[in-house]
Amino acid sequence: MAKRREDEVRTAFYRATEGTGSRDELVAAVRARVRELKKQGQPPEKVIVTIKRQCGLPLITFAADTDASTDGSARRQIAELVVRAVIDEYYSGRTDADRAALFGRQI
Repeated sequence: MAKRREDEVRTAFYRATEGTGSRDELVAAVRARVRELKKQGQPPEKVIVTIKRQCGLPLITFAADTDASTDGSARRQIAELVVRAVIDEYYSGRTDADRAALFGRQI
């Protein structure tokens, strides 16, 4: 299943940056992969690095790269979205059942 989730993240990122996929699809794929990695006991910093690698994002951030408003490119904004989704999901206390009840659908 890990390989499938990796592929889902990679594909969703590519599609979102090319304009053929939605950001919601990307966030859903990232969140699912984060839950999987967290369940395996991965620390948050390793999860961020793993997801960034799967998306083909640089691992090193320079000062000028930390503010999406300085680079208005769609790719940069989507990269910021990915990192926020990783952090939000990693530190959320919700389970799949909680999310399903909250959003009224199966996850």
